[in-house]
Amino acid sequence: MLNIRTSKTDTPSPTFVEAERKRGDNLAWIEPHLRGDDVTHLLLLGGVGPVDFRLRVAQSHARADLTPSHWSHVALLGARSEQLGNTPIFEISLTPENGFGYPPPTNAVQQSTLKRYRNVRRYPNIAIIRVPVPLAEVQGHLKRFVGQRAVLDALELLMLWLSFVWGVNRAGNPLLEGHGIPSATMIEYVVAAAGFDLTPGLASRSSCPEALWQSARWWHEFYGGDSQGKTLEGAWCLTHFLSAEYDQQPLSL
Repeated sequence: MLNIRTSKTDTPSPTFVEAERKRGDNLAWIEPHLRGDDVTHLLLLGGVGPVDFRLRVAQSHARADLTPSHWSHVALLGARSEQLGNTPIFEISLTPENGFGYPPPTNAVQQSTLKRYRNVRRYPNIAIIRVPVPLAEVQGHLKRFVGQRAVLDALELLMLWLSFVWGVNRAGNPLLEGHGIPSATMIEYVVAAAGFDLTPGLASRSSCPEALWQSARWWHEFYGGDSQGKTLEGAWCLTHFLSAEYDQQPLSL
């Protein structure tokens, strides 16, 4: 298991709530949960593809019961576009829409648009996490991250995780060696540079979507007690489970 601390509260956050997906695609679900650029929005996703499956199972070591995570990816939303689907997102995906190209100049960071994740069947689990840090500040740190491989080499993380999800040779789970999932690690780095700790439960930099989920859902008392008096907010929708137990008790997570 990962060296991860458990929150002192057993009451889920009142500011990070379940929101049913009644109709339409993921864009229709996302829209009412977005606020202005005075906060930063993170998009948490749980996909059903083979790479998503490998990532969800790999994160079981971040859960006390060792069951698979509901989440496989996280992306940073840019400034909202007039057409929501054209809103830019910044990520380090293991399945980039247009291939990897030559990633060294960007420290593996990719830019896409929100409409990439509109398909409910491919991405049935979804959440929006609102971080109380201005988007402009986070994007400024993201620009520096692109040119700071000496501080955090995201290309190394990318290669480690591709070897794992593709089953290359005897590649083990990178999380167990302290290597976070690339997109989550990138986002944690730029948000931390803006002065906000996204994963207080982690004793290392083994960031992953599951750790972000736990922070938003269970660490609200920690955030409420800091000097800023601000906490993570947002909404979530879970409809796909890799453990039969949670098909019956989805609200007990």
